[in-house]
Amino acid sequence: MVDGVATQAITIFLMFYATAVCGLPAAMVGAALAAGLVVDAIVDPLIGSLSDAWRSRFGRRLPFMLIGAPATAAFLVLIFTLPRGWSVPALTGWLTLMSVGLRVSISLFLLPFNAVGAELSDDYEERSSVAAWRWALAMFGAVATVVLGFAVFLSGPSGLSRREAYPAFAVTLGMLVLAAGALSILTLNRMKDRLHPPTSSESRLHARLARELGELFANRSFVVLFVAALLVFTASAIHSTLAIHMNTYFWGMRPDQVQLVTLALFAGLLCGAPFAGPLLRRMEKRNVLIMGILGLGGAFALPPTARLLGVLQAGPPPVGLLASGVFLGGALMATAAIAFASMMADAADEHEYLFGARREGLFFAGWTFASKAASGLGSLLAGLALQIIRFPASASAGQITLPESVKTMLGVIYGPGAGCLALGAALVCALYRLDVQAHRRLMIKLGRAP
Repeated sequence: MVDGVATQAITIFLMFYATAVCGLPAAMVGAALAAGLVVDAIVDPLIGSLSDAWRSRFGRRLPFMLIGAPATAAFLVLIFTLPRGWSVPALTGWLTLMSVGLRVSISLFLLPFNAVGAELSDDYEERSSVAAWRWALAMFGAVATVVLGFAVFLSGPSGLSRREAYPAFAVTLGMLVLAAGALSILTLNRMKDRLHPPTSSESRLHARLARELGELFANRSFVVLFVAALLVFTASAIHSTLAIHMNTYFWGMRPDQVQLVTLALFAGLLCGAPFAGPLLRRMEKRNVLIMGILGLGGAFALPPTARLLGVLQAGPPPVGLLASGVFLGGALMATAAIAFASMMADAADEHEYLFGARREGLFFAGWTFASKAASGLGSLLAGLALQIIRFPASASAGQITLPESVKTMLGVIYGPGAGCLALGAALVCALYRLDVQAHRRLMIKLGRAP
């Protein structure tokens, strides 16, 4: 829930808040958000390596989570309360600082949290169950964020443009982050007996980290998942960053219709979780992952492509079609994300066999490095694209009419442009080779076969 609330608040609302509400140039906002993700992505391997080797009476994961949860809540409030009356450079610098602080804070909590998921069970199928529960709660947090945003704090015809509503919205989200983080920390403290001991460490952190990273990129399974994550998260970041712009200006939706389509996506992401277990018992995780990436990519890319080609005629926004499409795509992507997390845990077992040490923290740090660097790239590309097509920086929802050329380019970027990246991610996933039989042989060699 910490991840679902904080990350979706940034990806859904922050670009619109900073540009259309606060009046910052889109390219500068994109650069500020990208800076936060890039810095965080660089720091992630350090956090992962430190949490693998950390020794304390609280264990190796809890100390990082104890810092990360309250820091995430604090920065979440600050980033949605941008100061008034500052110059554009000063405000951009402040947004960049808040972006870096928030992203690093999320990582301090989330990386140890993800690493623990690979330690709770060694069973090939049970790991998918753990990942499914985590995904469902993350989506519950995401849905709560969407509902609180569109239906409570930012509701009404001009709700998205009311600057004074965003701080209260952010404070409420911060309270959810604190509550969910505290519950997770207290529960983990009672489960320390299930966790693996710290890895042996050298005295020089930089030497250890360099060696561990070299091992990481010598693991074929990790490299495949890393490249796939880069592509799919770049596409996802473009969709998330431009979603409100696209729904408001390309499709011409009212705020309540934007809310419906957005909630349909997260409802699909939430409802897909219960189907992950049965599906993953009948299909290889790799195939479920490919199917989900293609499903979500198609849900976002096909409708605007059809409108651009004239197949879907101009007129009232096809809210029912869009909501149904993103619901189905979200459900497929939920099963894919659960498969992805489970595959990462399996690949961490392979890493132990290949290199003689467990690196759950660093392994998931590599994954989040890919996702955050790609999200930063996607936010930067989205901001630059808005600038290139001359999207007005001071546009408020419903107060202007965009030229048709700008609407067309917005559709091209959001639809076929990002869709090609999703297709590339699916093709890369086809190279993954660690299936159920290979994993069973691996666990026998490690002496941990059931």
